[in-house]
Amino acid sequence: MVLVGLGGGGPAATAASGVAVVSHGPRSAPRVALTFDDGVDPANCRRILAMLVERGVPATFFPIAEAMRADPAFWKLVVAEGDPIGDHTLTHPQMPTLTRAQQVAEIEQARQLEEATSGAPVLRVFRPPYGAYSAATLSAAAQAGFSTVLLWDTSDRDTSQHGTVAEMLHAAEAATDGSVILMHCGPNATPYVLGPLLDSLAARGLEPVTIPTLLHLNWTTTATGPRPAAAAILDGLSPLPPQSSGGPLVGPSGIGTMTFPPFVPPGGAPSAPSSASAPPANASASPPPHGSASAPATATVSPSPPVSPSEGIAAVATPTGRGGTTAAPAPSPPAPTADDALLLSVGVGIVVLSLAIVVVGLARARRRPHGG
Repeated sequence: MVLVGLGGGGPAATAASGVAVVSHGPRSAPRVALTFDDGVDPANCRRILAMLVERGVPATFFPIAEAMRADPAFWKLVVAEGDPIGDHTLTHPQMPTLTRAQQVAEIEQARQLEEATSGAPVLRVFRPPYGAYSAATLSAAAQAGFSTVLLWDTSDRDTSQHGTVAEMLHAAEAATDGSVILMHCGPNATPYVLGPLLDSLAARGLEPVTIPTLLHLNWTTTATGPRPAAAAILDGLSPLPPQSSGGPLVGPSGIGTMTFPPFVPPGGAPSAPSSASAPPANASASPPPHGSASAPATATVSPSPPVSPSEGIAAVATPTGRGGTTAAPAPSPPAPTADDALLLSVGVGIVVLSLAIVVVGLARARRRPHGG
């Protein structure tokens, strides 16, 4: 598996397939791109978009296509605001574990479902789940019509189950000229981090822009007519979740047990499900292993515990703040218990006693007379 970044504003690597793998934009201009992955919590997605709209800040979204079924109306609001929506697969699997045909299906079915749900063309930028990809992934992206694979060089680490909002903000503030900042539409912490992060970026003179603007990609804004107001996006929701911890996370096996029933905002009726189902995958592509684009919004898929991509998945490499790569850390060993301390004390006592017996034996041997 290879993960690369940008150097000097241009792609650091272009695969034989012609796909550029990018982790940041040019370092020559004070611009950054806010990106939001997954979209597994409609309420927090709305809170994030409302905050962005209220401050006039653009962003780029990379939802799991299946999760968009929960609140199709929200994704139409994203389109109306003019924010791009990229491809983040249908079910969020570890792409290198799939066959090439399955990877094509994940990308292509995601694009079809996203366009059917949002009513707008998808930005032809693919972000692989967990930043994990292989040569087959790049080839699959090219076949599906995506010439850019997007990683990141900065993350707020909002999928950590142990980090505080202050720690997440500190991580995100590592952003510099050209940074691509990874955040998520799911954890409760993200709306709490976003406001202070926007203040910090403004104080440092870093302008948030969309991925097409940062990377100089051809893309036409989808905004048409009046843009939505923050209050309309919230539709009765509080601007922040009741608490900054918790919220849905996506585990290493994909969307797992997550179900996506229609979202019911406090101030309105449930979002109407998308009227158009995604077309079937190409005949040459095998169906994805975690469901299909034609499954109903309330379908349940196989379980997996919520695990942060940045925690405990040592086999998956993740981008570093310098555009390089590093293996994700394995879980920390458990703290010693009282029983462990007792066993250690007994062991030390036995060693000390053994040494004392040896010393006494040597002393007695020296006092004995030598034989002739």
